[in-house]
Amino acid sequence: MIAKRPKHIFIVEDNEIYSMMLDYILSKDSIYQFVSFKSGEECIENLYLNPDVIILDYGLPGMNGYETLLEIKKKNPKIHVVMLSNNDDRKLMKKLLMSGADDYVLKQGHGENQIIEKIEDILSRDEEQAQNIILKKKPLAKTMYFVLIATLLALGIFITQIAKNKSRDKIDHTLIYERP
Repeated sequence: MIAKRPKHIFIVEDNEIYSMMLDYILSKDSIYQFVSFKSGEECIENLYLNPDVIILDYGLPGMNGYETLLEIKKKNPKIHVVMLSNNDDRKLMKKLLMSGADDYVLKQGHGENQIIEKIEDILSRDEEQAQNIILKKKPLAKTMYFVLIATLLALGIFITQIAKNKSRDKIDHTLIYERP
């Protein structure tokens, strides 16, 4: 069985206390590795680290969450992004989701619990998709194995026939070279 690599999660949040709280809550499970950034620009500069999920605050200074989301999706559309906001604006939520965000979570109330649920849901969907790809490849592997065995058998038969013909050639050497 293949060992699972830890899941890399970026937290992009300018509120240091909220960022530390998320890091603390989410780091209870050792399968997650977190990297925190205070701006969208820092996040974009570090996309080479290939995060599995980015928790992205909408209200960032400089490049806001929407602009950061667009840049992330432009550079790597497969990265999952969960947007955070203090704003309960349905139009904003729809705009972010239509732009590639996987989900939208309000910070107020129990936002951190929702974030955990969203991350687990996203990662479990990814795991299911990976398993489906592996299962689809298994029939191909079985077919390739069968073809390999059949080829080896045919090669064995061919080599055996050549060996028989060579031993017959030694015996009937005069018959082969004499032509009427």
